Amino acid sequence: MTIEKQDKRDWSNVWKNPFVLAWLLILTVVLAVNFFMVSMAIVTNPGLVVDDFYEQGKNMDKILAEQKRMEQLGWQLKIDLPILSEAKAQTVTLQVLDKDNQFMSVDSAVLYFYRPSNRDLDGQQALSATDKVGVYQAQFALPVKGKWDVIMEIKKGDNTFNVGRSIFVQDPQ
Repeated sequence: MTIEKQDKRDWSNVWKNPFVLAWLLILTVVLAVNFFMVSMAIVTNPGLVVDDFYEQGKNMDKILAEQKRMEQLGWQLKIDLPILSEAKAQTVTLQVLDKDNQFMSVDSAVLYFYRPSNRDLDGQQALSATDKVGVYQAQFALPVKGKWDVIMEIKKGDNTFNVGRSIFVQDPQ
């Protein structure tokens, strides 16, 4: 004699159905991931728009030729840029060396700073010569925390040399 088990599960209640629960769980996970990705896109979007992208693209040959010319000059920029905090001035020091690793003086040294997400915060800071030949300094502060692009540019006569990098400004301590 075979005893058959009766199925006593009540499938009439939707919230007890494992298929419905699994479907709701998958839907919740998909929506959570989408919400996370959209919020990260909004928070991290640099919003950088280049007005004259076509003209800049046409000038790429000039930019590459300028980079090659800078390499041939052999100048070296040693930049001491401390970790910056929001709206806190710190000393930026620049050492300029020629291709023979000798300190050299230049006509001007300027630090340009760009905020990728807000063009209104862009600016520049001139560095002044110190007692030592080839060493330039300035007190420098950035007003807002976050990502910034900086370019150090020096000029001597008709020659221009620049180095760029991205930095991150921290919360004030």
